[in-house]
Amino acid sequence: MPKHPLGFKVNRPLTDQERRDHLPQNKPSPAVPWNQLTVIRMNSTYLECVDRMHSGRGAITAGAIAVAPPFFGVLYILIMGMPETLSNPETESFELIMGLVASIVWILVAALWFFFLKQDCFTYTHYPTRFNRKTRRVHVFRPDGTVMSAPWDEIYFTLMAYGGGYWFVVGHVLSEDRETVLDSFMFPTRTLRDGEFPTLYQHWEFVRRYMEEGPEKLVNQVSVVFPIDTKREGFWLGTSRMFANFAYPGGFVIFMYILSPLLLLCSIGRWIALRTCKIPKWPEEIVAESQIDPNDPYIRDEHHLAPKKQPWLFGQLKY
Repeated sequence: MPKHPLGFKVNRPLTDQERRDHLPQNKPSPAVPWNQLTVIRMNSTYLECVDRMHSGRGAITAGAIAVAPPFFGVLYILIMGMPETLSNPETESFELIMGLVASIVWILVAALWFFFLKQDCFTYTHYPTRFNRKTRRVHVFRPDGTVMSAPWDEIYFTLMAYGGGYWFVVGHVLSEDRETVLDSFMFPTRTLRDGEFPTLYQHWEFVRRYMEEGPEKLVNQVSVVFPIDTKREGFWLGTSRMFANFAYPGGFVIFMYILSPLLLLCSIGRWIALRTCKIPKWPEEIVAESQIDPNDPYIRDEHHLAPKKQPWLFGQLKY
């Protein structure tokens, strides 16, 4: 069975927890809708959002940059020293074996280093999800370059833990029996389990209300968008996004200042990573069904922003 592009387990029944945390499209949640810094574009035709990796993109590259000098320095010394060791007839067999083992270990570590770097670099700048309210379809661009499309009204939305204890709003495409999960995707907002999942419900309600009621009551809260659908993210926008992860009330603001050198390094890693990546392109049929009225009063993109633009993104996350 081929591996799911996002690592989900499919061809399985819904769990009891997924049934308990079901999020029906026609039932409002108690949360106040909020976009949670996820909007790429919004208009009367579609809402396009970033992926779950967007908020922390670049951290892996920054880590790889930080460990590269000492790592490759030691690797260079080992590799360059091997010919001399092998050609010395007085070399003890134990030393020779240990040298070979050390070289193999470092080569394996190098392969692992490149594997993790590949999660950030040499792929796509982002993996957008498009909610088209005119066709009532959802389109998900996936890491392998494929696109999953499904009718909004037939997707089973629920809460689900995925990776490291984080919880997400997840959409399942079900079989005709409405019991078996055939495909899955997730919303970008995540949180640790805190009982009520306020951030998840807020973003879910933002998307749900857009699809069910339209953009009229949501448009004024979208004062920041990520204009990355046709170009790569700029350095300062990416930097402010990294810092915004800590820019909410409470002690985390202090951590933002304490960790500012690390966040700046991550921002540099983010800029480098995105320079190596391709911009995702939607298939022609999805582009064709997503045409926008140029006089649409509810367009929100880099050219049509709410009056108060906040370039540093502080105050744009709700908890």
